[in-house]
Amino acid sequence: MNKAIIIAIITTVIVYGLGLSYLYYSNEKYTEAVAFYDTNKNGIIDNSEINQNSKEIVNQGAKRKSTKQGAVILIPFSIIIGAIAYAIASLFSKIKTINDNEIIKSKSKRI
Repeated sequence: MNKAIIIAIITTVIVYGLGLSYLYYSNEKYTEAVAFYDTNKNGIIDNSEINQNSKEIVNQGAKRKSTKQGAVILIPFSIIIGAIAYAIASLFSKIKTINDNEIIKSKSKRI
């Protein structure tokens, strides 16, 4: 397999894995924050549990995407990053080939 393709695949997998790790960590922190303000332990912050600090958590919960949605959204993003890595690796490979050919031509002219 082409070296640039391998670099692109590895980059795509690493970006996707790091994104999933961040989603998981963010979800855990949000769950901990909800559990802190959830006094009756029913899983949500009710009207009786809302105070000034818990309003921020409730507002954040309204804006949050789920981990499953984030995992799907990360797929095209990581593929785009992998394509950029492929382009850069291909470019560097072509530059190296051109430089190697020029060095060989310049040595053959001296002889």
